[in-house]
Amino acid sequence: MKRFTQLLTLALTAAALTGCCATDDSASTTTATQGTQKNRPTLFASFGDHVNVPDGLTADKQGNIFLSVPNYVNPAYPASILKRDAQTGRWSVFTTALTHPVTKLAAPMGIEAGEDGNLYYCDNQYFFNKNYHSRVMRVVINKAGEPVRIEPVIENIKLANAIRLRDGAIYFTDTFFDLAGKNLGGVYRVPFSAFKDKPARILPKEQYEKDPYLLGVTETVILPHRNDAAGADGMCFDTDGNIYTGTFGSGRFYTLKRKADGTYEKPSILFDDPARLPCVDGITYYAKKHWVIITDSEQNAVHYWDIKSGKLGTLWKNEDTDGADGLLDQPCEPLVIDGKLIIVNFDYTFPGLKNKKNDSVHTLSVLELP
Repeated sequence: MKRFTQLLTLALTAAALTGCCATDDSASTTTATQGTQKNRPTLFASFGDHVNVPDGLTADKQGNIFLSVPNYVNPAYPASILKRDAQTGRWSVFTTALTHPVTKLAAPMGIEAGEDGNLYYCDNQYFFNKNYHSRVMRVVINKAGEPVRIEPVIENIKLANAIRLRDGAIYFTDTFFDLAGKNLGGVYRVPFSAFKDKPARILPKEQYEKDPYLLGVTETVILPHRNDAAGADGMCFDTDGNIYTGTFGSGRFYTLKRKADGTYEKPSILFDDPARLPCVDGITYYAKKHWVIITDSEQNAVHYWDIKSGKLGTLWKNEDTDGADGLLDQPCEPLVIDGKLIIVNFDYTFPGLKNKKNDSVHTLSVLELP
């Protein structure tokens, strides 16, 4: 494995330095359908098949960027976490992900750099085994900035998806409850004290109403053209500590208001119009404009929710593309850094999305923020 990691690092460095990789000549012509040319995304990074499905994105205090890579299209390449060095701009393999003892596979998705200097990520085992094998993992990092070990901190999750850290706790979304007649997802909060000695465990979904870690439940109204029941996906906080999330299956956009005592109100719907927002994937907060930025995987779009005006806007939207020129190719995780928005292109097809093909180009896009 060490030899494989060294070879993969060399390949990633070469791809980052050249800024390109093999493209699919049969890819469809891209047409921008909404957004000014000022907002047009450009190419931030491009990788070979060893990064065939990228997903989560975070940055640490030093400006290093970490990318989670579940590699669903071709699991012959092990799931991993990449690092882009803030000083050199070069990508390398930070660590391969810890496999599950039952599935023998790993799938890092949402990822967050912690105040304690460690990395935390959601290990989505749902695509391999739906029987509560997903987990939240911690990558312990030493003072030299090197990974020491990976360990589970929260267990018994259906589909661990987004993750945030705040106020001494881990917040994460579980996208499927798998309860008959109910298309539910949830937002959870688990304090660090709960996994001090051993991993914390959330309750089975049949007991969700009694789960002390559950903050709120989302509900998906299935869209006929997609037939996707996926619930809570991305998540972020604003400066007041309010939580924002939304459903992947139907684009219903929620907030959980933070109360004066630090607890949260039940989720309330901010926007529910599938014609304009049919899919909420990744979510991040842009403090300068007081916006919640939302990636829309169905429409190859990036939207924003203006918190002050209570209105939805669109930064960019394009038709089906392989993303080789930096345009959106099933966008998932967004990250605001240095006045720019970096967007991961998931490029892993689901029914009803604009993206019709898992192509040979694997990219991150970037656009300038107003």
